[in-house]
Amino acid sequence: MHIHLTLNGEQTTWDTAPHELLLTALRRAGMWSVKHGCETGECGACAVLLDGKLINTCTRLAVQAHGAAIETLEHLAPDQPGRRDNDLHAPSPQATLHPLQRAFIETGAIQCGFCTPAQLLAAKALLDQNSEPDEAQVREAIAGVLCRCTGYARPVQAVLRAAAQLRGEPVPPVEMPAITVGGLADQQPHAPPDDTPEFPDDSFGGRPVDTLTRTRLPVMVVAQPETHVVNKAETKVDAVKLAKGRPVFTDDMTLPGMLHAALLTSPHAHARIRSIEVAAARALEGVHAVLTHQDVSRVMYASGGQSYPQPHPYDQVSLDSKVRHVGDRVAVVAAETPEIAQRALALIEVDYDVLPAVLDPLAAMQEGAPQIHDEADAVGIHDAAHNRSHHIHVKHGDLEKGFAEAAWTFEHEYRVHQVQQAAIEPHACITYWDEDDRLVVRTSTQVPFHVRRIIAPLLACPCAASASSSRASAVASAANRKCSWRTSAHI
Repeated sequence: MHIHLTLNGEQTTWDTAPHELLLTALRRAGMWSVKHGCETGECGACAVLLDGKLINTCTRLAVQAHGAAIETLEHLAPDQPGRRDNDLHAPSPQATLHPLQRAFIETGAIQCGFCTPAQLLAAKALLDQNSEPDEAQVREAIAGVLCRCTGYARPVQAVLRAAAQLRGEPVPPVEMPAITVGGLADQQPHAPPDDTPEFPDDSFGGRPVDTLTRTRLPVMVVAQPETHVVNKAETKVDAVKLAKGRPVFTDDMTLPGMLHAALLTSPHAHARIRSIEVAAARALEGVHAVLTHQDVSRVMYASGGQSYPQPHPYDQVSLDSKVRHVGDRVAVVAAETPEIAQRALALIEVDYDVLPAVLDPLAAMQEGAPQIHDEADAVGIHDAAHNRSHHIHVKHGDLEKGFAEAAWTFEHEYRVHQVQQAAIEPHACITYWDEDDRLVVRTSTQVPFHVRRIIAPLLACPCAASASSSRASAVASAANRKCSWRTSAHI
C-alpha cells in the first residue's frame, strides 16, 4: 500500500506493507540515525519527531505515519556533499552542526553514541517549546531515552548549554570539574544511635554487630592543576559522526545481496535432540542454507575470558545435539529476507528428549544432580560430574594475621544474580569475503581479538598469532586463507 508523508521537510511516498514498522520503513529509507534497539519501546533509541512530538518508531506501524511530518536527526544538520565536517577545528564548523550537536560534543555528552540521536531529538522537541528550560525539565524531556554510559549528567549540561546559545547568550569554555575532598570518616565505635538500621536479631552473619558512627569532614574544593594535556577537555575523535547519527554500528550496515540469519532456539532448559527435520525449510524459496549439529564440525571452544591463551573449560560447540538452557542454539537459517528466515524456522521440526533441569547453583553441585555437561570431548571442566565448570583459589597476604589485627571483622554470605552490561546496541554480526578473499567479521564487540580467537578454530582459519591492530579493528592473515575482524563498538 502507498502512504504519503513529509520526511525531513520533503514530501515522499512509501510503498509499505500493512504490518511494516515505522522503524523498518525509516531505516529502509536510509535514516540510519533511527537506531534499532529493544523493539518494545523501552529504550527510546528509535525515537523520531512526528508532527513535532517525540515517538518510538519500533511500536508504531509505518501506515500510521500517513499524512504526518517526520523529522530525524539527519534533518538537524544535513550533510553537505564534498564538505568534511569531522574536524571541529576546521573553519566555520558551525555551518554543519546544530548547537545541540556542538554542545553534546563539547561537553563530552557522547560516549558509545547509540542513544545520542534520540537524545538530541528529545532535546530539540523540548527547546522548540521551551527556550529556557531548567535542569528538571531537561531531565524529564530525555528520560524516555535510556543511556547506560553517561549517567545523564553531561547530556543535561549539553542541553542547557545549547539552550543558552540558541537564546544568543555567551557560554564559557567547558572546563574540567574541580576536585572535592572531604566526606564521611570512621570514628570510634559506641552504642548505635536510635535511627541506625538493625540487622535481624541484632547480628550480621551470626555475629554481634557494633556500629561505627560516621562524621562529616569539612569539604574542600581543590582546583585542577594547570597542565598542557592532563585535565583538559578533549573532543572525542568520533564525536561528530555519532552526533550526526551516521551509520557506524553493525546493525546500520547493509551489503548487496546480503543474506539474513535467524536462529531456532530451544524451548527446554535441558534436552537431547532425538531428530531434526529441515527438508521443508531448505525447500522454501529464498532460503540459501539451513544448518544443524549434523552439518557443522564439532569443535570445542570456550566463550569466557578475554586473555590468551583462552582459559578453560572448552565446553561449547557451534551447534550441539544437546541443549542446556532455554534459548540454546538448535539450528540456523540464512535467507534473502528476515521474513523468509522466520518462515523457514517455523518449518523445522525437532523431536526433543526432555531431561531433568537444574536451576539452582548449590543444588547443581550436589550428588545425584542432573549432569549438564556429560560429553566426552569437553576440555578442562573442573568437576563435570558435579557441574563445577571452573575452580579459582585466590590467596593474598597473610589472611589469619589480617583477621587477627583487624578492629572489626564481618562474615556473611552474599548472592547476586547474573549481570549483563545492558548495552542498548543489539548483538549483531555481518560477515563477508572482501576483494582480497579475506573473511571480514564485523560485530558489536569491544574485544575483536577475543572474537578472532573463538571464531578462527571454528572456521578452520589458521590466523597468525601476530596481527596489526587499532582500537576498532584487528586483521590477521595466513598463507592460504585470510581473516579479518572489525568491531563497531564505540566506547
